[in-house]
Amino acid sequence: MTRSFWGRLAGFAGLPAISLITPLLVLPVLGRAAGADGWASLLVGESVGTLAAIVVNYGWNNAGPPRVAEADTATRLRLYRESLLVRGALAVGALPVMVVVCASLSADGFLVPTVLMGLAGAVPGLSFAWYAVGVGDPRPIAVYEAVPRVVAAAVSSALILWTGQMVFYPLLAVSVSLGGIWLFGRTLGRSTAPGPGVRDIGRLLVRDRAVAVADMATGAFGTVPVPVASRVASPSAASSYASADKLYKYGQYVPITLANALQSWTVEVAPPGRPRRLRLALVGHGLLGVVGAALLAVLGPTVSGLLFGQDVRAARDVCLWLALAFAVVSVRMSLVRHFLLPAGRARAVLIGTALGAALGVVGMLTIGRAAGAAGVAASLAVAELVTAVLLVQPALRHLTVVEEEAASWTTSSGQG
Repeated sequence: MTRSFWGRLAGFAGLPAISLITPLLVLPVLGRAAGADGWASLLVGESVGTLAAIVVNYGWNNAGPPRVAEADTATRLRLYRESLLVRGALAVGALPVMVVVCASLSADGFLVPTVLMGLAGAVPGLSFAWYAVGVGDPRPIAVYEAVPRVVAAAVSSALILWTGQMVFYPLLAVSVSLGGIWLFGRTLGRSTAPGPGVRDIGRLLVRDRAVAVADMATGAFGTVPVPVASRVASPSAASSYASADKLYKYGQYVPITLANALQSWTVEVAPPGRPRRLRLALVGHGLLGVVGAALLAVLGPTVSGLLFGQDVRAARDVCLWLALAFAVVSVRMSLVRHFLLPAGRARAVLIGTALGAALGVVGMLTIGRAAGAAGVAASLAVAELVTAVLLVQPALRHLTVVEEEAASWTTSSGQG
């Protein structure tokens, strides 16, 4: 590994540390202020908003970084403008639908904060983080996203304690997210070349449809369980599941950070070095998944009780199933981001994630009705496992191709 990689990894590794401060500042206050019914309602809104963010993002988190990593400055700026055009158009259509869904799923007395939590979950779909990942520079994410969110969380926590009004957290979260996106855009400057226009939206949507649909299918894994649990389980069990899901989601900051740090690192090296980097990426994600799963399984109930309150403490059986899902998700991130998408295998990703998502949603609705929150968690874990199994074979085929290219490159260089 090169020194530049270690510097990049150190920079990206600091981001989850900053991001993890946010729940410690505000969620203990929010969970206790909302009570069991309100807590589940707020997290349902956030989950629906996160799904809307995935729709708005339209696959740029996965497809964007490899494109930017291999592009010159002018092309990078054009790519960013394309992303804003597509994601802005999708936001216009998706956000009103999200508001209606959040309102319909909200608990009595929590309509406004639930809708606002949905908006707070949806706005990150417009984030520039994928661009920073592609250029291998984590500083803009820290300056314009992570640190402002921590400040907003601290301020909103104080305001909630003072007034008892939960709306301050999502309102400030939305404000700092939109402000950070605007400030980052100003740092990129203006291009003299003609940029994409409204007439290009259709072409860009068609170009990225496979990656986008795969992302949406994957997003269903992570966002559907909380709303489903709120419908198939008792209010107390649904609140308990929401707490376990929150720990599961925050734990994913760590493998996401590793995937981001390795994404351009695995493609920017000459062919002889690529097989080794791909293997290291996969092994690293596997080890991280095992460690994270063990922590969630053992400490999940205790930590959730301390963070969110004993009334909404995560159940042990739910934590065990989500721990299995966490380990699989960590490996799947590497298969998708480091192997398949850079190889142009978006179709394989789409098929695997669509089949897994379909199985998972059916399982949540059927097994969840019979077994409650634990059935929802088990369905999520099994769906993730099926998806990962379906992606292993095409990923290994790509590794074989990379190894053959490395051998050919070495042979030709030796003859030269």
